[in-house]
Amino acid sequence: MRVLRVVGVVVGAMMAVASSAQTCKAPNEILRADGAQCECVKDFLGINCRQCRTERACNTLDKNSHCAVGLAYSSSMKAKTYSCVLSETLQAVFNDGAMGLACDTTAQTCTMSVYKSATGPQGQHAIDCNMKECSFNGTTVSCASLTCTCTDLCSSISKQLFEVSLANKPVSLVAISDTTLKVNIEGSPLPLEGTCSASSCEQTKVMEELAGGDSASLPPPPPQTYSKALIVSLTVVLVLLGASGLFVCCFYAMYMSKVRAAAAPSPSSLEDPLDHMPPNSPANIFSFADICCVATNPHHDQPNLPSIFRRSGPCIHPPKTLLHDIRGSICRGQVLGLMGPSGSGKTTLLNALAGGSNGNTQFSGAISLDHEPLPANYRHLAAYVHQDDCLFPTLSVRESIEYSAFLRLPAMLSLYAKQQLVSKVLHELHLTHVADSRIGNATAIRGISGGERRRVSIAMELMLFLDEPTSGLDSASANSLISLLSTVAKSGRMVILSVHQPSTKSFLKLDKVLLLAK
Repeated sequence: MRVLRVVGVVVGAMMAVASSAQTCKAPNEILRADGAQCECVKDFLGINCRQCRTERACNTLDKNSHCAVGLAYSSSMKAKTYSCVLSETLQAVFNDGAMGLACDTTAQTCTMSVYKSATGPQGQHAIDCNMKECSFNGTTVSCASLTCTCTDLCSSISKQLFEVSLANKPVSLVAISDTTLKVNIEGSPLPLEGTCSASSCEQTKVMEELAGGDSASLPPPPPQTYSKALIVSLTVVLVLLGASGLFVCCFYAMYMSKVRAAAAPSPSSLEDPLDHMPPNSPANIFSFADICCVATNPHHDQPNLPSIFRRSGPCIHPPKTLLHDIRGSICRGQVLGLMGPSGSGKTTLLNALAGGSNGNTQFSGAISLDHEPLPANYRHLAAYVHQDDCLFPTLSVRESIEYSAFLRLPAMLSLYAKQQLVSKVLHELHLTHVADSRIGNATAIRGISGGERRRVSIAMELMLFLDEPTSGLDSASANSLISLLSTVAKSGRMVILSVHQPSTKSFLKLDKVLLLAK
Protein backbone atom coordinates (compact mmCIF):
# COMPACT_ATOMS: atom_id res chain seq x y z
CA MET A 1 0.00 0.00 0.00
CA ARG A 2 2.84 2.37 0.84
CA VAL A 3 4.39 1.66 -2.55
CA LEU A 4 1.11 2.53 -4.29
CA ARG A 5 0.80 5.80 -2.32
CA VAL A 6 4.35 6.82 -3.30
CA VAL A 7 3.65 6.02 -6.92
CA GLY A 8 0.43 8.11 -6.76
CA VAL A 9 2.28 11.09 -5.32
CA VAL A 10 4.96 10.86 -8.01
CA VAL A 11 2.35 10.58 -10.77
CA GLY A 12 0.44 13.61 -9.36
CA ALA A 13 3.62 15.66 -9.26
CA MET A 14 4.43 14.71 -12.85
CA MET A 15 0.89 15.70 -13.96
CA ALA A 16 1.22 19.04 -12.16
CA VAL A 17 4.55 19.68 -13.88
CA ALA A 18 3.04 18.69 -17.22
CA SER A 19 0.06 20.96 -16.55
CA SER A 20 2.40 23.86 -15.74
CA ALA A 21 4.35 23.28 -18.92
CA GLN A 22 1.14 23.34 -20.95
CA THR A 23 -0.21 26.53 -19.33
CA CYS A 24 2.66 28.90 -20.20
CA LYS A 25 3.20 28.54 -23.95
CA ALA A 26 4.61 31.97 -24.81
CA PRO A 27 8.41 32.27 -24.64
CA ASN A 28 8.25 35.35 -22.41
CA GLU A 29 5.75 33.88 -19.88
CA ILE A 30 6.50 32.20 -16.57
CA LEU A 31 4.23 30.52 -14.05
CA ARG A 32 3.45 32.61 -10.99
CA ALA A 33 4.64 31.38 -7.60
CA ASP A 34 1.10 30.37 -6.59
CA GLY A 35 0.72 28.39 -9.81
CA ALA A 36 -2.65 30.03 -10.54
CA GLN A 37 -1.72 31.59 -13.89
CA CYS A 38 1.19 32.76 -16.01
CA GLU A 39 2.75 36.19 -15.98
CA CYS A 40 5.19 38.05 -18.22
CA VAL A 41 8.89 38.13 -17.51
CA LYS A 42 10.49 41.44 -16.62
CA ASP A 43 10.28 44.21 -19.25
CA PHE A 44 7.51 42.47 -21.26
CA LEU A 45 3.70 42.84 -21.20
CA GLY A 46 0.60 42.42 -23.35
CA ILE A 47 -0.94 39.42 -25.10
CA ASN A 48 1.54 36.51 -25.20
CA CYS A 49 4.01 38.86 -23.46
CA ARG A 50 5.36 40.18 -26.77
CA GLN A 51 5.17 43.92 -26.03
CA CYS A 52 8.57 45.23 -24.97
CA ARG A 53 9.00 47.87 -22.31
CA THR A 54 12.70 48.65 -22.75
CA GLU A 55 15.52 48.26 -25.26
CA ARG A 56 17.21 45.77 -22.95
CA ALA A 57 14.21 43.44 -23.16
CA CYS A 58 14.72 42.99 -26.92
CA ASN A 59 18.49 42.63 -26.55
CA THR A 60 17.97 39.53 -24.41
CA LEU A 61 16.21 37.90 -27.38
CA ASP A 62 18.48 39.18 -30.14
CA LYS A 63 21.42 41.54 -29.84
CA ASN A 64 20.47 43.21 -33.14
CA SER A 65 16.81 43.84 -32.24
CA HIS A 66 15.37 47.06 -30.81
CA CYS A 67 12.14 48.06 -29.08
CA ALA A 68 10.02 49.95 -31.65
CA VAL A 69 7.43 52.00 -29.72
CA GLY A 70 4.38 53.63 -31.33
CA LEU A 71 1.08 52.95 -33.09
CA ALA A 72 2.44 53.36 -36.64
CA TYR A 73 3.64 50.60 -38.96
CA SER A 74 6.61 50.65 -41.33
CA SER A 75 6.89 48.63 -44.52
CA SER A 76 9.31 46.08 -42.95
CA MET A 77 7.66 45.71 -39.54
CA LYS A 78 6.69 42.13 -38.71
CA ALA A 79 4.45 42.44 -35.65
CA LYS A 80 3.00 44.78 -33.05
CA THR A 81 1.35 44.22 -29.66
CA TYR A 82 -1.06 46.71 -28.05
CA SER A 83 -2.14 47.23 -24.42
CA CYS A 84 -5.15 49.53 -23.97
CA VAL A 85 -7.40 50.90 -21.23
CA LEU A 86 -10.98 51.25 -22.46
CA SER A 87 -12.51 54.74 -22.67
CA GLU A 88 -14.81 56.14 -19.97
CA THR A 89 -17.88 55.43 -22.13
CA LEU A 90 -16.97 51.74 -22.42
CA GLN A 91 -16.02 51.57 -18.72
CA ALA A 92 -19.69 52.17 -17.94
CA VAL A 93 -20.51 49.00 -19.90
CA PHE A 94 -17.53 46.86 -18.83
CA ASN A 95 -16.08 48.09 -15.53
CA ASP A 96 -12.28 48.00 -15.15
CA GLY A 97 -12.10 46.94 -18.79
CA ALA A 98 -8.89 46.64 -20.79
CA MET A 99 -8.13 45.59 -24.36
CA GLY A 100 -5.16 43.84 -25.90
CA LEU A 101 -4.26 43.38 -29.57
CA ALA A 102 -1.53 41.50 -31.39
CA CYS A 103 -0.95 41.84 -35.14
CA ASP A 104 1.24 39.75 -37.45
CA THR A 105 2.02 41.49 -40.74
CA THR A 106 3.43 38.33 -42.31
CA ALA A 107 0.32 36.23 -41.67
CA GLN A 108 -1.91 39.30 -42.22
CA THR A 109 -3.87 38.55 -39.05
CA CYS A 110 -4.68 40.27 -35.76
CA THR A 111 -6.14 39.05 -32.49
CA MET A 112 -8.09 41.14 -30.00
CA SER A 113 -9.07 40.37 -26.40
CA VAL A 114 -11.12 42.25 -23.82
CA TYR A 115 -10.41 41.47 -20.16
CA LYS A 116 -10.28 42.95 -16.66
CA SER A 117 -7.36 45.28 -15.92
CA ALA A 118 -6.93 43.64 -12.52
CA THR A 119 -6.23 40.17 -13.98
CA GLY A 120 -4.42 41.34 -17.13
CA PRO A 121 -4.24 39.57 -20.51
CA GLN A 122 -3.03 36.36 -18.83
CA GLY A 123 -6.28 36.14 -16.83
CA GLN A 124 -9.75 35.20 -18.00
CA HIS A 125 -10.93 37.02 -21.13
CA ALA A 126 -14.42 38.36 -21.72
CA ILE A 127 -14.12 38.51 -25.52
CA ASP A 128 -11.62 36.92 -27.94
CA CYS A 129 -11.62 37.93 -31.60
CA ASN A 130 -9.65 36.92 -34.72
CA MET A 131 -9.19 39.23 -37.70
CA LYS A 132 -8.17 37.93 -41.14
CA GLU A 133 -6.90 39.34 -44.44
CA CYS A 134 -5.45 42.46 -42.81
CA SER A 135 -3.50 45.22 -44.55
CA PHE A 136 -1.19 47.62 -42.71
CA ASN A 137 -0.85 51.20 -43.88
CA GLY A 138 0.73 53.76 -41.56
CA THR A 139 -1.47 54.20 -38.50
CA THR A 140 -4.40 52.22 -39.97
CA VAL A 141 -5.01 48.47 -40.05
CA SER A 142 -7.88 47.20 -42.23
CA CYS A 143 -9.15 43.61 -41.97
CA ALA A 144 -11.71 41.86 -44.17
CA SER A 145 -13.51 39.79 -41.51
CA LEU A 146 -13.93 39.44 -37.75
CA THR A 147 -15.00 36.41 -35.70
CA CYS A 148 -15.47 36.61 -31.91
CA THR A 149 -16.33 34.33 -29.01
CA CYS A 150 -17.64 35.43 -25.62
CA THR A 151 -17.04 33.86 -22.21
CA ASP A 152 -19.16 33.92 -19.06
CA LEU A 153 -17.93 37.48 -18.36
CA CYS A 154 -20.05 38.69 -21.31
CA SER A 155 -23.65 39.69 -20.92
CA SER A 156 -26.27 38.01 -23.08
CA ILE A 157 -26.61 41.17 -25.16
CA SER A 158 -22.84 41.40 -25.75
CA LYS A 159 -22.71 37.72 -26.65
CA GLN A 160 -25.47 38.13 -29.24
CA LEU A 161 -23.80 41.26 -30.62
CA PHE A 162 -20.26 39.92 -31.05
CA GLU A 163 -20.94 36.29 -31.93
CA VAL A 164 -23.92 36.82 -34.25
CA SER A 165 -24.54 40.42 -35.34
CA LEU A 166 -20.88 41.36 -35.97
CA ALA A 167 -19.73 38.00 -37.30
CA ASN A 168 -17.59 38.22 -40.49
CA LYS A 169 -17.89 42.03 -40.54
CA PRO A 170 -14.99 44.22 -41.80
CA VAL A 171 -12.98 45.92 -39.08
CA SER A 172 -10.31 48.62 -38.94
CA LEU A 173 -7.85 49.82 -36.30
CA VAL A 174 -7.31 53.58 -36.54
CA ALA A 175 -4.85 55.59 -34.44
CA ILE A 176 -6.54 58.97 -33.95
CA SER A 177 -3.64 60.27 -31.84
CA ASP A 178 -0.27 59.12 -30.52
CA THR A 179 -1.95 57.27 -27.64
CA THR A 180 -5.58 56.73 -28.72
CA LEU A 181 -6.76 53.77 -30.81
CA LYS A 182 -10.27 53.21 -32.17
CA VAL A 183 -11.57 49.81 -33.33
CA ASN A 184 -14.29 50.39 -35.94
CA ILE A 185 -16.45 47.32 -36.63
CA GLU A 186 -18.98 47.68 -39.43
CA GLY A 187 -22.47 47.70 -37.95
CA SER A 188 -21.30 48.13 -34.35
CA PRO A 189 -23.42 50.63 -32.36
CA LEU A 190 -20.43 51.66 -30.23
CA PRO A 191 -16.78 51.70 -31.39
CA LEU A 192 -14.14 50.20 -29.12
CA GLU A 193 -11.82 53.00 -28.09
CA GLY A 194 -9.04 53.26 -25.54
CA THR A 195 -5.76 54.80 -24.50
CA CYS A 196 -3.07 52.47 -25.84
CA SER A 197 0.63 51.78 -25.89
CA ALA A 198 2.17 49.56 -28.57
CA SER A 199 5.62 48.15 -29.29
CA SER A 200 7.51 45.19 -30.73
CA CYS A 201 11.06 43.92 -31.04
CA GLU A 202 12.26 44.81 -34.54
CA GLN A 203 15.48 44.83 -36.54
CA THR A 204 17.60 47.90 -37.21
CA LYS A 205 16.04 48.38 -40.66
CA VAL A 206 12.60 48.95 -39.12
CA MET A 207 14.01 51.53 -36.70
CA GLU A 208 15.62 53.37 -39.62
CA GLU A 209 12.33 53.37 -41.53
CA LEU A 210 10.45 54.76 -38.53
CA ALA A 211 13.11 57.41 -37.94
CA GLY A 212 13.02 58.38 -41.62
CA GLY A 213 9.25 58.80 -41.63
CA ASP A 214 8.46 55.60 -43.53
CA SER A 215 5.42 54.70 -41.49
CA ALA A 216 3.39 53.45 -44.43
CA SER A 217 3.74 51.04 -47.27
CA LEU A 218 3.20 53.81 -49.78
CA PRO A 219 6.08 56.13 -50.77
CA PRO A 220 5.93 59.71 -49.49
CA PRO A 221 4.37 62.26 -51.87
CA PRO A 222 6.76 64.46 -53.84
CA PRO A 223 7.38 67.92 -52.38
CA GLN A 224 5.28 70.71 -53.81
CA THR A 225 7.10 73.48 -55.63
CA TYR A 226 5.88 76.84 -56.88
CA SER A 227 7.18 78.90 -59.77
CA LYS A 228 8.84 82.24 -59.18
CA ALA A 229 6.23 84.01 -61.33
CA LEU A 230 3.43 82.72 -59.12
CA ILE A 231 5.24 83.81 -55.96
CA VAL A 232 5.85 87.31 -57.37
CA SER A 233 2.22 87.64 -58.49
CA LEU A 234 0.88 86.59 -55.10
CA THR A 235 3.24 89.06 -53.39
CA VAL A 236 2.00 91.94 -55.56
CA VAL A 237 -1.64 91.01 -54.92
CA LEU A 238 -1.08 90.87 -51.16
CA VAL A 239 0.69 94.27 -51.17
CA LEU A 240 -2.17 95.85 -53.15
CA LEU A 241 -4.78 94.35 -50.83
CA GLY A 242 -2.88 95.58 -47.78
CA ALA A 243 -2.55 99.09 -49.21
CA SER A 244 -6.25 99.18 -50.10
CA GLY A 245 -7.23 98.02 -46.63
CA LEU A 246 -4.98 100.64 -45.02
CA PHE A 247 -6.49 103.38 -47.21
CA VAL A 248 -10.04 102.31 -46.34
CA CYS A 249 -9.23 102.24 -42.60
CA CYS A 250 -7.64 105.72 -42.72
CA PHE A 251 -10.57 107.14 -44.71
CA TYR A 252 -13.09 105.64 -42.29
CA ALA A 253 -11.18 106.99 -39.28
CA MET A 254 -11.09 110.51 -40.78
CA TYR A 255 -14.78 110.33 -41.67
CA MET A 256 -15.78 109.22 -38.17
CA SER A 257 -13.65 111.93 -36.56
CA LYS A 258 -15.44 114.57 -38.66
CA VAL A 259 -18.82 113.08 -37.76
CA ARG A 260 -17.96 113.15 -34.06
CA ALA A 261 -16.65 116.72 -34.34
CA ALA A 262 -19.85 117.85 -36.06
CA ALA A 263 -22.06 116.03 -33.55
CA ALA A 264 -20.15 117.13 -30.45
CA PRO A 265 -21.53 120.44 -29.15
CA SER A 266 -19.40 123.15 -27.65
CA PRO A 267 -18.88 123.20 -23.85
CA SER A 268 -21.37 126.05 -23.51
CA SER A 269 -24.02 124.24 -25.55
CA LEU A 270 -23.47 121.15 -23.42
CA GLU A 271 -24.30 123.10 -20.32
CA ASP A 272 -27.31 124.95 -21.80
CA PRO A 273 -29.67 121.95 -22.01
CA LEU A 274 -28.71 120.78 -18.55
CA ASP A 275 -28.56 124.01 -16.61
CA HIS A 276 -30.96 126.40 -18.35
CA MET A 277 -33.66 124.03 -19.54
CA PRO A 278 -36.20 123.32 -16.76
CA PRO A 279 -36.83 119.64 -16.07
CA ASN A 280 -40.50 119.72 -17.10
CA SER A 281 -42.29 123.10 -17.23
CA PRO A 282 -41.61 126.70 -16.09
CA ALA A 283 -44.94 126.75 -14.19
CA ASN A 284 -44.77 127.26 -10.43
CA ILE A 285 -48.35 126.50 -9.30
CA PHE A 286 -50.51 123.56 -10.31
CA SER A 287 -54.14 123.96 -9.19
CA PHE A 288 -57.40 122.12 -9.75
CA ALA A 289 -61.01 122.97 -8.77
CA ASP A 290 -64.52 121.55 -9.11
CA ILE A 291 -63.18 118.14 -10.18
CA CYS A 292 -66.07 115.76 -10.68
CA CYS A 293 -66.20 112.28 -12.18
CA VAL A 294 -69.23 110.37 -13.45
CA ALA A 295 -69.36 106.65 -14.15
CA THR A 296 -70.96 106.36 -17.58
CA ASN A 297 -73.17 103.53 -18.79
CA PRO A 298 -72.30 102.52 -22.38
CA HIS A 299 -75.91 101.33 -22.96
CA HIS A 300 -77.56 104.67 -22.08
CA ASP A 301 -77.00 108.20 -23.22
CA GLN A 302 -75.31 110.48 -20.72
CA PRO A 303 -75.42 114.28 -20.62
CA ASN A 304 -72.49 116.06 -22.26
CA LEU A 305 -69.98 117.09 -19.62
CA PRO A 306 -67.67 120.08 -19.86
CA SER A 307 -64.10 119.24 -20.73
CA ILE A 308 -61.67 119.14 -17.85
CA PHE A 309 -59.22 121.22 -19.84
CA ARG A 310 -61.51 124.30 -19.84
CA ARG A 311 -60.81 127.18 -17.51
CA SER A 312 -63.96 126.52 -15.46
CA GLY A 313 -67.22 124.60 -15.65
CA PRO A 314 -70.28 123.78 -13.59
CA CYS A 315 -70.17 120.66 -11.45
CA ILE A 316 -72.82 118.08 -12.24
CA HIS A 317 -74.36 115.53 -9.93
CA PRO A 318 -75.37 112.43 -11.89
CA PRO A 319 -76.87 109.43 -10.12
CA LYS A 320 -73.44 107.69 -9.74
CA THR A 321 -70.71 110.16 -8.88
CA LEU A 322 -67.15 108.96 -8.22
CA LEU A 323 -65.61 112.37 -7.48
CA HIS A 324 -67.46 115.49 -6.35
CA ASP A 325 -66.14 119.04 -6.02
CA ILE A 326 -62.45 118.17 -5.44
CA ARG A 327 -60.09 121.13 -5.27
CA GLY A 328 -56.48 121.73 -4.33
CA SER A 329 -53.12 123.14 -5.39
CA ILE A 330 -49.40 122.42 -5.22
CA CYS A 331 -46.34 124.60 -5.75
CA ARG A 332 -43.03 123.72 -7.36
CA GLY A 333 -40.84 121.87 -4.89
CA GLN A 334 -43.73 120.37 -2.90
CA VAL A 335 -45.13 116.86 -2.43
CA LEU A 336 -48.94 116.46 -2.30
CA GLY A 337 -50.27 113.24 -0.83
CA LEU A 338 -53.71 111.87 -1.67
CA MET A 339 -55.01 109.75 1.19
CA GLY A 340 -58.23 107.89 1.83
CA PRO A 341 -59.73 104.44 2.21
CA SER A 342 -59.86 101.93 -0.62
CA GLY A 343 -62.46 102.96 -3.21
CA SER A 344 -62.42 106.62 -2.26
CA GLY A 345 -61.22 107.65 -5.74
CA LYS A 346 -57.48 108.28 -5.28
CA THR A 347 -56.50 106.60 -8.55
CA THR A 348 -59.48 108.18 -10.36
CA LEU A 349 -58.37 111.65 -9.21
CA LEU A 350 -54.81 110.95 -10.36
CA ASN A 351 -56.14 109.92 -13.77
CA ALA A 352 -58.06 113.20 -13.97
CA LEU A 353 -55.07 115.34 -12.95
CA ALA A 354 -52.67 113.50 -15.27
CA GLY A 355 -55.06 113.61 -18.23
CA GLY A 356 -55.26 109.84 -18.46
CA SER A 357 -58.15 107.57 -19.29
CA ASN A 358 -60.16 105.80 -16.61
CA GLY A 359 -62.51 103.41 -18.42
CA ASN A 360 -66.13 104.48 -18.93
CA THR A 361 -65.90 107.71 -16.95
CA GLN A 362 -66.28 111.39 -17.74
CA PHE A 363 -64.51 114.21 -15.92
CA SER A 364 -65.45 117.85 -15.37
CA GLY A 365 -63.76 120.72 -13.62
CA ALA A 366 -60.80 123.04 -14.15
CA ILE A 367 -57.04 122.36 -14.03
CA SER A 368 -54.52 125.17 -14.51
CA LEU A 369 -50.80 125.91 -14.47
CA ASP A 370 -50.02 129.33 -13.00
CA HIS A 371 -53.76 130.14 -13.24
CA GLU A 372 -53.73 129.53 -16.99
CA PRO A 373 -55.51 126.70 -18.87
CA LEU A 374 -53.50 123.57 -19.44
CA PRO A 375 -51.22 123.78 -22.51
CA ALA A 376 -51.63 121.47 -25.49
CA ASN A 377 -48.44 119.58 -24.54
CA TYR A 378 -49.62 118.95 -20.99
CA ARG A 379 -49.27 115.16 -21.29
CA HIS A 380 -45.64 115.68 -22.32
CA LEU A 381 -45.00 117.72 -19.18
CA ALA A 382 -46.78 115.48 -16.70
CA ALA A 383 -45.51 112.01 -15.91
CA TYR A 384 -47.76 109.30 -14.49
CA VAL A 385 -46.21 106.38 -12.58
CA HIS A 386 -48.81 103.63 -12.15
CA GLN A 387 -49.11 101.37 -9.14
CA ASP A 388 -47.71 98.33 -10.98
CA ASP A 389 -44.28 98.51 -12.60
CA CYS A 390 -44.24 97.84 -16.34
CA LEU A 391 -40.59 97.42 -17.30
CA PHE A 392 -38.59 95.27 -19.69
CA PRO A 393 -36.85 92.71 -17.45
CA THR A 394 -34.01 92.08 -19.91
CA LEU A 395 -32.94 95.74 -20.17
CA SER A 396 -30.50 97.36 -17.78
CA VAL A 397 -31.51 100.32 -15.61
CA ARG A 398 -29.60 102.80 -17.78
CA GLU A 399 -31.04 101.34 -21.00
CA SER A 400 -34.61 101.66 -19.70
CA ILE A 401 -34.18 105.32 -18.74
CA GLU A 402 -32.37 106.11 -22.01
CA TYR A 403 -35.21 104.43 -23.92
CA SER A 404 -37.71 106.78 -22.25
CA ALA A 405 -35.47 109.84 -22.64
CA PHE A 406 -34.77 109.33 -26.36
CA LEU A 407 -38.51 109.01 -27.08
CA ARG A 408 -39.66 111.99 -24.99
CA LEU A 409 -36.90 114.61 -25.01
CA PRO A 410 -36.97 117.19 -27.85
CA ALA A 411 -34.89 116.57 -30.97
CA MET A 412 -32.99 119.84 -30.40
CA LEU A 413 -31.04 118.14 -27.60
CA SER A 414 -27.85 116.39 -28.67
CA LEU A 415 -27.14 112.77 -27.86
CA TYR A 416 -24.56 113.82 -25.30
CA ALA A 417 -27.02 116.17 -23.57
CA LYS A 418 -29.64 113.41 -23.36
CA GLN A 419 -27.09 111.03 -21.87
CA GLN A 420 -26.09 113.70 -19.35
CA LEU A 421 -29.73 114.11 -18.34
CA VAL A 422 -30.02 110.33 -17.91
CA SER A 423 -26.93 110.31 -15.69
CA LYS A 424 -28.38 113.20 -13.68
CA VAL A 425 -31.64 111.29 -13.10
CA LEU A 426 -29.70 108.16 -12.09
CA HIS A 427 -27.83 110.24 -9.53
CA GLU A 428 -30.98 111.93 -8.22
CA LEU A 429 -32.76 108.62 -7.67
CA HIS A 430 -29.73 106.84 -6.21
CA LEU A 431 -29.58 104.31 -9.06
CA THR A 432 -25.98 104.84 -10.13
CA HIS A 433 -24.73 101.66 -8.43
CA VAL A 434 -27.22 99.50 -10.39
CA ALA A 435 -27.12 101.47 -13.66
CA ASP A 436 -25.70 98.52 -15.61
CA SER A 437 -27.70 95.78 -13.85
CA ARG A 438 -30.62 94.04 -15.51
CA ILE A 439 -34.05 95.00 -14.16
CA GLY A 440 -35.29 91.41 -13.98
CA ASN A 441 -38.62 90.28 -12.64
CA ALA A 442 -40.08 88.36 -9.72
CA THR A 443 -40.10 84.98 -11.48
CA ALA A 444 -37.44 83.85 -13.93
CA ILE A 445 -34.91 86.66 -14.42
CA ARG A 446 -32.86 87.75 -11.42
CA GLY A 447 -32.37 91.52 -11.24
CA ILE A 448 -32.65 94.56 -9.01
CA SER A 449 -34.85 94.83 -5.89
CA GLY A 450 -38.50 95.90 -5.80
CA GLY A 451 -37.68 99.34 -4.42
CA GLU A 452 -35.08 99.89 -7.13
CA ARG A 453 -37.57 98.83 -9.83
CA ARG A 454 -40.07 101.40 -8.49
CA ARG A 455 -37.36 104.09 -8.68
CA VAL A 456 -36.65 103.10 -12.29
CA SER A 457 -40.36 103.60 -13.11
CA ILE A 458 -40.19 107.05 -11.51
CA ALA A 459 -37.00 107.87 -13.40
CA MET A 460 -38.65 106.97 -16.70
CA GLU A 461 -41.53 109.37 -15.92
CA LEU A 462 -39.53 112.29 -14.52
CA MET A 463 -44.76 117.68 -12.26
CA LEU A 464 -44.94 113.60 -11.17
CA PHE A 465 -48.20 111.73 -10.54
CA LEU A 466 -47.69 108.46 -8.68
CA ASP A 467 -50.40 105.88 -7.97
CA GLU A 468 -49.48 104.28 -4.63
CA PRO A 469 -45.71 104.11 -5.28
CA THR A 470 -45.16 102.40 -1.90
CA SER A 471 -47.52 99.52 -2.70
CA GLY A 472 -45.80 96.16 -2.30
CA LEU A 473 -42.75 97.60 -0.51
CA ASP A 474 -41.68 97.02 3.07
CA SER A 475 -41.76 99.92 5.54
CA ALA A 476 -38.06 100.72 5.18
CA SER A 477 -38.19 100.76 1.37
CA ALA A 478 -41.42 102.77 1.40
CA ASN A 479 -39.94 105.41 3.73
CA SER A 480 -36.79 105.57 1.60
CA LEU A 481 -38.90 106.08 -1.53
CA ILE A 482 -40.95 108.90 0.03
CA SER A 483 -37.70 110.59 1.14
CA LEU A 484 -36.38 110.27 -2.39
CA LEU A 485 -39.54 111.80 -3.88
CA SER A 486 -39.26 114.69 -1.43
CA THR A 487 -35.70 115.27 -2.63
CA VAL A 488 -36.83 115.10 -6.27
CA ALA A 489 -39.55 117.69 -5.58
CA LYS A 490 -37.06 120.07 -3.97
CA SER A 491 -34.97 119.94 -7.16
CA GLY A 492 -37.75 121.85 -8.98
CA ARG A 493 -40.57 119.40 -9.60
CA MET A 494 -44.14 118.94 -8.40
CA VAL A 495 -45.02 115.52 -7.02
CA ILE A 496 -48.57 114.27 -6.46
CA LEU A 497 -48.94 110.76 -5.11
CA SER A 498 -51.59 108.53 -3.63
CA VAL A 499 -50.48 106.73 -0.52
CA HIS A 500 -52.20 104.08 1.57
CA GLN A 501 -51.42 103.74 5.30
CA PRO A 502 -48.08 105.64 5.35
CA SER A 503 -45.78 105.35 8.32
CA THR A 504 -45.23 108.34 10.62
CA LYS A 505 -41.90 109.15 8.98
CA SER A 506 -43.38 108.98 5.49
CA PHE A 507 -46.41 111.10 6.47
CA LEU A 508 -44.23 113.87 7.93
CA LYS A 509 -42.30 114.16 4.65
CA LEU A 510 -45.47 115.20 2.75
CA ASP A 511 -45.85 118.98 2.25
CA LYS A 512 -49.62 118.82 1.67
CA VAL A 513 -52.30 116.18 2.20
CA LEU A 514 -55.66 115.87 0.42
CA LEU A 515 -58.10 113.57 2.21
CA LEU A 516 -60.76 111.71 0.23
CA ALA A 517 -63.78 109.89 1.63
CA LYS A 518 -66.33 107.53 0.15
